[in-house]
Amino acid sequence: MKNFFLKSTLGSIAAFLLILSCPWILPKGGDLSALTVEEERKLGEQVVKEVERKFHLIRDPLILGYLNTIGQETLRQADPQPYPFRFYLLKDPQLNAFSVPGGHIFLTTGIVEVMDSEGELAALLGHEIAHVTRHHIANQMEKQKKITLTSMAAAVLGILAGDPRIASAVLAGSLATAQTLALKYSREDEEEADNYGFKYMSRDGFDPKHMISLLDKLRRWGSFGGEGIPAYMMTHPLTRDRMAHVEDLLQRYAEQGPWTRKSSDEFRRFQTLVMTKYGDVQRAQNRFQTWSNDTQSLLWVYYGKGWLSMREGKAESAVDQFEKALKMKPFEPYLLRDLGQAFLLKGEIDSAIAKLGQASVLDPNDGNTAYFLGRAYQEKKEHQLALDNYLRAMRLGTEGENFYYYLGMTYGNLNNLGWAHYYFGKSFVSKGDRGKALFHFQTALKYFGPDPVQKEMVDKEMKSLEGEKFKDKQPKPK
Repeated sequence: MKNFFLKSTLGSIAAFLLILSCPWILPKGGDLSALTVEEERKLGEQVVKEVERKFHLIRDPLILGYLNTIGQETLRQADPQPYPFRFYLLKDPQLNAFSVPGGHIFLTTGIVEVMDSEGELAALLGHEIAHVTRHHIANQMEKQKKITLTSMAAAVLGILAGDPRIASAVLAGSLATAQTLALKYSREDEEEADNYGFKYMSRDGFDPKHMISLLDKLRRWGSFGGEGIPAYMMTHPLTRDRMAHVEDLLQRYAEQGPWTRKSSDEFRRFQTLVMTKYGDVQRAQNRFQTWSNDTQSLLWVYYGKGWLSMREGKAESAVDQFEKALKMKPFEPYLLRDLGQAFLLKGEIDSAIAKLGQASVLDPNDGNTAYFLGRAYQEKKEHQLALDNYLRAMRLGTEGENFYYYLGMTYGNLNNLGWAHYYFGKSFVSKGDRGKALFHFQTALKYFGPDPVQKEMVDKEMKSLEGEKFKDKQPKPK
């Protein structure tokens, strides 16, 4: 039972929304949303902080870059929004996705693993974007506002702690039923999100049949899957009426086609990385066994096996698999980049630099390649070249996990201690360690001296820590 509650915490994400909404007096009736735009924005930011504390939020730039690209493409089919949208991936085997006010869309690795096309991903993102643009959660808050902050916080704590006895006691004493706690979209909400999601994905060139295939897959998983009803179906009711509604949409608007956009190699690469780096190893191997029967999928079999070997620390096997993939596409920058990573893992630094250098020439705007080149030069103790590549990666928007740590190390090796401590501070911020972050920021100030620009930059970082409730070394779900 304890493991069940640990795995089911994503289903309780709505509780965060209710907790955070309680301090506000919400307007009654007439408004499109129960919250103002600014309240939605603040609420979204607070929920993201809670997610960062409680769940394993994937920060892999190789994965997030693609997810954000598809998300932004889908979003462009909607009306202009008052806040930017962000797209997140959580390491969790459950089939789930959810959105919160302020433009934050979350997917789990589990739901990505079961998809079969880029169109299914666009359908899911379009549906979740519509929940935000139509203010469905904000409107639900008006109905739940009488629930006290204390009771809601205690209930969520019980669920997140993995102890059903605590959660049950609080719910029985304060909320009567667990159903009151869990946010569930109404039939009208789901139909409206399907309508708009249908419009977004079809405008983006995808056949809306992908929406039906995804919903049907979730329904079948709930009926026959070994892990029970998907969490997505608990908060997004998948009724027969809803399926019929989507099928009716397809029939009514079929003449607007043909929709010619096909699933891209980028989607297959994204899914392969999710499965091999963060998913279940056996499930990934089974998928590759199926793909091996299709000659057009052999590239992804080699690529996936290469990443499984990387995950297991088998550098020689990873090099072998990536080289097989590279023979099929000799000038593909990402294959050269990932082969370079495998050589880096193997300790063959010159080979790593050679492959990463080729990838950088072919795609000079790939910040990930610049980052790994920095890592390779750092291993070779060519610190200025390492710094040059790290800074290029930063300019290109790539700041992966441990990026600030490596950047701090490089500045330290160059005896630039002000910047070294500054980036160590940012590294500890990302790890949730407020005490060590403050120590390094304060030390950075001593080395920066009177420079007003640098002082303002450090002061801003320190100020951002004042309202944070960091819990040093807090364990997160595996």
